[in-house]
Amino acid sequence: MHRVITALCLSAAVALVPQAPRRQPLTIHRGFFDNAFKNEEIKKPPAGGGLSGGAKKTVPVKIGSRVVQAIPGQRMKDVVRAARAPIKFNCEDGKCGTCESKVDGRITRVCVAKIPAKGCTITRK
Repeated sequence: MHRVITALCLSAAVALVPQAPRRQPLTIHRGFFDNAFKNEEIKKPPAGGGLSGGAKKTVPVKIGSRVVQAIPGQRMKDVVRAARAPIKFNCEDGKCGTCESKVDGRITRVCVAKIPAKGCTITRK
């Protein structure tokens, strides 16, 4: 009797649960971007290797005994850090003077200076 009651309860429970509707398979819509660039005119790439006006000019920067290449106008602290020179930066705002070094013989705060157009030599003071 116990089995009959269990079977009836299970069949009643199954009957109470609504069946999920059959789902339609998702269809892939092809061609969405077919006309996305229809009005674009694709030209040949510039002859300068992709950079406008050709490659940027680099200048030599001597930091201690190491010579690195830099772009004129680049921040001097970035070049010094890339060369791993032993110059410390505290405020990085030109106020504290921790980074003062000689640039072409003049005492300069490296954290706010830019690379000159002809290159430079950086030494500790």
